[in-house]
Formats: sequence, C-alpha cells, structure tokens
Amino acid sequence: MNFKSNSPRLAKVAFILLVFLFLSPSLALSEESYKSFLEKARNLDKEEFFEDSVKYWQKTLDANPPPDIILYAKLKLTNAYSRLGKLDKTAEMSKALTESNPGHYDSWFHHANALAALQQYSQAIEAFKRTATLKPEEGLGRVGLAFAYFGDRKPDSAIEEFKKAMKIFKAKKNISWYRDCRLAINQIKGFARFPPNFADLWLKKNLKRVQDTYLKAVLDLESLLN
Repeated sequence: MNFKSNSPRLAKVAFILLVFLFLSPSLALSEESYKSFLEKARNLDKEEFFEDSVKYWQKTLDANPPPDIILYAKLKLTNAYSRLGKLDKTAEMSKALTESNPGHYDSWFHHANALAALQQYSQAIEAFKRTATLKPEEGLGRVGLAFAYFGDRKPDSAIEEFKKAMKIFKAKKNISWYRDCRLAINQIKGFARFPPNFADLWLKKNLKRVQDTYLKAVLDLESLLN
C-alpha cells in the first residue's frame, strides 16, 4: 500500500474529524443553552414577570436557536414588550417581523395592535388589512380594522368592516362578537350626540379588548414548536 500517496487525503480526513470533535460539544451546549433559556422565558411569561421574561427571550435568541424558535422567541419578546406598555419598542420589533415574515399572520396582528395603541390609525388600517387578507376567515382582524377606521375618523368605513365581521361571526356561530359588532355600529351612529373624548375612550377600551381577545383566543405560537 502506498501510504505516501494517500497521506494528503488522510490528513484531510483527520482534520475534518478533529473539527467535528471540537465543534460537537459546543453545538450541543448551544442547543442545551437555548432550550434552558426558552423554558425559563416561557415560565416567566406564564407568571407575568415580563421584565424578566424579556431578558430570557433575548438570551434564547442570542443562543442561536433554529429558525422556528427564532420566530417564536421574537413574537413572544414583542408580546412581552407590549404587556409592559413599551409600545414604540413593540411597533419597532413587530415591523421587523412583518418585513422578515411578510406572510405571517401573527406578525401583522402584533404590528397592527401596536400601531393602533400608538394612535397611528392610518398605518394600523394597512396592517389590519393584511391580517384580513392572510386569514379572511378570522373575524377579529376585521374588528380591529373597523376600530382603526373609526380612529382615523372614517365611521362609514368602520361600519362596513363591522358588517363584514358580523357575517364571519354569524357563520362561526360566535354570537358574542356578532352582537358586539352590531352594538358597535349603533354606538358609532350615536356618537354625534356625545363629546369627542367619549368616543376616544370607547375606542381605546375596545382596541384593548381586540388585543386581549387575540392573545387569549387567536394567537397560537405553540404550533411553531411542534
């Protein structure tokens, strides 16, 4: 056997093996690190310790997790900032998510909610429109769009969106939201008799309800982990 002629090949194989042996522990450590950070962040979220969960969501991201975990952690981090009332940060992060995941419904809903809370209604309208396009069978996006139109001083457009939402809720037999949409239409028609600040308080309260309903009944980030 000619060992001399095979020596470059053997040296190359030996080098690859050494690199693999060197990197394997660090890769395993990295995976273990992100999993421990992820679990800690989720537990802190459940206990509503959002100041602390923000730190651990960021640590999860810094540990170079796989792509599905990156999206999950960024959405959860965005939500934590929202729960802390840091709306500018929420809007900034959610905008980045819509740019990197333009077809992702939850990224757009987060962004729409943040913009509406910041009273940037014209931009919120466009974001809610995207949610309605991505999931036309989901009525809550239409409700958010209707409230954004009302905030943008377009009551007629708001009423039209509420009517569209009512059709969706009726088909789904969601009587509660169906009635609430009908009530909202009647309230909008009657607001001319009340001071403007009354309508603003009503709008703020209902936008908060849209966000809370979305977080409790629509948002399903756990599916990203499956």
